[in-house]
Amino acid sequence: MAPATLNLIGPGRLGRSLTRLWHDAGVLTLQGVAGRRPAMVDEAIAFIGAGQAMALSDLPAAAFTLLATPDDALPDLVVQLLQAGILAADSVVLHASGAVGSEVLAPLRSAGVWVASVHPLKSFAQPAQAIQDFAGTWCGCEGDAIALARLAPLFDVLGAHRFNIAAQHKTLYHAGAVLACNDLVALMEAALRCMAAAGVPREQAWPALRPLVQGTLANLDRLGTQAALTGPIARGDNHTVARQLAATQALDPAVAQAYRSLGQLALQLAQLDAGQHQALAALLEAQP
Repeated sequence: MAPATLNLIGPGRLGRSLTRLWHDAGVLTLQGVAGRRPAMVDEAIAFIGAGQAMALSDLPAAAFTLLATPDDALPDLVVQLLQAGILAADSVVLHASGAVGSEVLAPLRSAGVWVASVHPLKSFAQPAQAIQDFAGTWCGCEGDAIALARLAPLFDVLGAHRFNIAAQHKTLYHAGAVLACNDLVALMEAALRCMAAAGVPREQAWPALRPLVQGTLANLDRLGTQAALTGPIARGDNHTVARQLAATQALDPAVAQAYRSLGQLALQLAQLDAGQHQALAALLEAQP
């Protein structure tokens, strides 16, 4: 049996990565690639090794259509797809946004299609690397049951793990992913700024900090968040916290605010007596 057909709309890093994985696995045949920037479309086709550049209105009917555009573009894209009349009845249209529910695609049901959202919890900063280590990626799934049933084997063959999420809670779900991924990058930037201001240059600071980060992740795996917490707040060390708040405030108020906010969350995990907890809470709540 020939592989099912696929159209890709939005040839960015995520779209080209997923499509390349399906192409390499031999489970989907890429037909058309549509996007706003011709150069990006051409780059995606070269990366995937298949497909033809097409205007959205020229895309042929396909069993699957992946919408990998920015979230804000989805409502307008839905209107364009309905106006173009290119969607095949009984086909599946999916998007891969973590922040937007599949209901943004609901108007497409009038064309007889099934809609879903499958969001890989993975960074696609470098597609060439992302396709190498995609196996084991967890994917949050929601949408029409028929769409999810048809999509399941396409992700299973890539070695992905699937879990269901409630569409109405996707904002919080995605906020959790942002905190764990995007904001981790910002947190590492804050740490590197502190190290640089202390006289440790970035090219030395990151190799020194990375084993600490990796060890913390290993402790989270083994122990969970509460038992993995260490440092001055876990010890109830008010003087150290006060000095670090003052030092980070002098360096950069944004870094100090991150230290303060994360310290308040850490304090919720810390196993301290009431007096220690109250003293630290007052210190972290005080405004500079």
